[in-house]
Amino acid sequence: MPGGAFSVNDIQLDQSNQLYVIKLRLCNDQETQKGFYKKKIFKGDRDAVRELFSDMGTSTIVHECSDLDQLYNHMIKLFSSDKLIELDYLKAMGSKNFENKNFQSSIHFFERSLALKQEILSSDDRETAELHYSIAESYYRLKNYHQVIDFCHKALNFNSLLPSDIIMAHSYLGLSYLTKADWNNVDDISLAKYYLQKTLDIDSENQMLGDAMLLDIYQALADINEYYDDFNSAIDYRTRALDICETNEWTDESTEIKENIQAKKLYIIETEQSKT
Repeated sequence: MPGGAFSVNDIQLDQSNQLYVIKLRLCNDQETQKGFYKKKIFKGDRDAVRELFSDMGTSTIVHECSDLDQLYNHMIKLFSSDKLIELDYLKAMGSKNFENKNFQSSIHFFERSLALKQEILSSDDRETAELHYSIAESYYRLKNYHQVIDFCHKALNFNSLLPSDIIMAHSYLGLSYLTKADWNNVDDISLAKYYLQKTLDIDSENQMLGDAMLLDIYQALADINEYYDDFNSAIDYRTRALDICETNEWTDESTEIKENIQAKKLYIIETEQSKT
C-alpha cells in the first residue's frame, strides 16, 4: 500500500515448517504521525522538536515523551545556542506543571520563558500576552489575587489574546478584585462589577464559558448588587444561577439559591410596606 505504515502485531513460530509468522497491522494516521516525529527527533530535526514543545499539553505525541528534560538536553547539544528551542522547552515545562497542578513550578517556568522572550526581542505580541496570561492563571489557582490582577492587566494590554483567554482574563480580574476587596474597598468592588459584567458581555457573543464559571459570576454579581442594595438586580442574577443549578441537577446549590431569592423578595415586600 503506497504511503502506508505497518506495526508488528504478533510473532508466532509455525512448528510444522519451523518458520516465524509475523502478523502486521496497518497503522492509523495518528500512529504514523508519531513514528514520523520520533524519526525526525532521532535525526535531530530542530523544527520537529520545537513543534513538540509548542504542542505540550495537547499533543498525544508529547505525552509519550515522558522526560522533556532528556529531550531538551539531547536537542540543546545539537543546537547549543538556539534560544527558540530553549523558549519552547520552558513554555512546555510551564504547561506540563500547570496540568499537573504544580502551579508554583508553572509560574517559575513561565516567568523564565517571559524573561527569555524579552531577551530575544521577538515582535510576537501574542506569545508575550499568552505568557502573561499563563502566569496570571497559575497565580489564580494559588489565590494570589494581587498578582492575578497585575498579570491579567499586562496580558490584556497587548490586545492580542485569543477570545477564550480574553474572556477568562476578565473573569479572573472580576473575581480577584472582589475577593481582594473583602467588602471593604469600594473601588475594588466597583472594578469587580465592571470586569464580571464585561465577561458576560464578551461571552454573549462567543458563549465559551462553562456552567460552573457562569454560576460563580452570577453569584458574585448578585452579591455585589446586594452590596449596593439593588435587590431586584441581585434576584435576577440569582435566578440565572438557579437555572444553571437546576439544569445540572446541583441540588445543594439550588436549595441555597432558592432560599436566598425568597428571603430577598420578602425583604423587598417588607421594605415597601414599611414606606406606606
